[in-house]
Amino acid sequence: MTAQPRSGQPALAGRFGRFHETVAHWAATRPDSPAILEGDQTLTYAALDQLVQKIADALSAAGLRPRDRILIVAENATSSIALVTAANRLGACCSILNARMQPSEIQAIADFAQPRMIAFPTVDPQISNAAATLADTFGATPLIALPGFGDIRTCVPADTDPEPAADHTLNDLGLIMFTSGTTGTPKGVMLSNATLLTQAEAQCINRELTQDDAIYLVSPIAHSIGLSSNVLSAFAAGARLIVTPRFRVEDLVERTAAGEVTMVVAVPQLYTKMLEHIETAGIDMSGARLRVAASGGASLDPALKARVLDVMGVTVSNGYGATEFVPVTRVPIGMEAASNVVGLPCTGVELRIVDDNGQDVPQGQSGEIWARGPFCMQGYYRNPEETAKVLTEDGWLATGDLGEILDNGMLAIVGRKKEVIIRSGFNVYPADVEGALSSHDDVAEAAVLGRPVPGNEEVVGFVTAMPGRQIDTAALTAFVRDQLTAYKVPSEIIVIDAMPIGPTGKIQKALLKDRL
Repeated sequence: MTAQPRSGQPALAGRFGRFHETVAHWAATRPDSPAILEGDQTLTYAALDQLVQKIADALSAAGLRPRDRILIVAENATSSIALVTAANRLGACCSILNARMQPSEIQAIADFAQPRMIAFPTVDPQISNAAATLADTFGATPLIALPGFGDIRTCVPADTDPEPAADHTLNDLGLIMFTSGTTGTPKGVMLSNATLLTQAEAQCINRELTQDDAIYLVSPIAHSIGLSSNVLSAFAAGARLIVTPRFRVEDLVERTAAGEVTMVVAVPQLYTKMLEHIETAGIDMSGARLRVAASGGASLDPALKARVLDVMGVTVSNGYGATEFVPVTRVPIGMEAASNVVGLPCTGVELRIVDDNGQDVPQGQSGEIWARGPFCMQGYYRNPEETAKVLTEDGWLATGDLGEILDNGMLAIVGRKKEVIIRSGFNVYPADVEGALSSHDDVAEAAVLGRPVPGNEEVVGFVTAMPGRQIDTAALTAFVRDQLTAYKVPSEIIVIDAMPIGPTGKIQKALLKDRL
């Protein structure tokens, strides 16, 4: 069946051409309002706008041009947010990678995307040296110092062609967000400037954000939740962002208890950690002003929701989306819903529940979730084959997730059609982990599956040994840890004598699930 969109259309994309203009807007209309808080420092919108322009001038002088691709290896820091905004001001197309990634992962994406420039916004080395270490690895040199907020280092610009110009700035490519990359062809989700603006405004509408809100940035800005649901929505609303390069749950709890935080978007496990710290440290939450506690990436345990409401006085609301299309649905603020219910279609979004042939199923039956609307990607960068698998000619995105639309119009998630593992809100593609495991000299074959645990999903690897070899699972874990981002590293590696092989020669992972 199809759920009809609610009335009204986002208008931010009609007022602005690129998201950096929202910062300039607040700098002109509310210059002294706080934009970013990092540590004991505060940047007003006027100061942020000036910093963005300073970085944009430096990037331009270094050779970055409109529609050039720039790869930004970032932590959650003022330097990173200002750099992304400055690149957008120049009209460049950003790709943001997590500074916790391994050099080999970054290089694989760089080889594919062929950016004009690779940039590393650094932070105080006493807090984190992740970006600075990677900058050294890639031979980046200082471009511009940001007193109090680290610096920005860049590699020598490459001789590459910019992206073609669209018919309007709004339709130019604003972001390529990579969701995988170490094996095969990387999946780079292409988002136009218009899509970035409409995503930001949708978050403001769904969460009723205003200039009085303070958003604590938890998810990495290399993730759609961090960038769209937090940074861009804060800029759209004129709200303030609280950022920390090295996340500490203690800081989040203390600021929340002091009434400094009004909105948090996080995976369910974070709320569990917050509750644990509140109980252990005996923190009084009576002064908290948290009004939006949003969740995604995993189902919400009813017991967890009840505890958060009791301790923090706010109802955790779930939502649904993907890097390719965010947001799709949201549970209205304060509304109670079952753990697998992810809400109503957002403004402008159409939903279909279809069978394996792409035909609508009857009301009350489950099927694959298809979505269409203004928040959808243009496709996968330089990957028309994968794009054709998920995006129809008339704009429907086949999500690979299974769900049903309830009588009240809410979407309920019932499973996943695709293999992707969601660990702590991050997508883990089995092929990436299998490639790392198989590259070890002792490993003949590898298969990776997800294993459900309370409120999360673990990565489990099955391996077979090369003839005459034995596999030391601890050594193998250490081996892949040097190749993979931490959340991709298997929680357990299981050595088996032989893989179950089907008639087509493929590993039958369904049979391996029985051994989890």
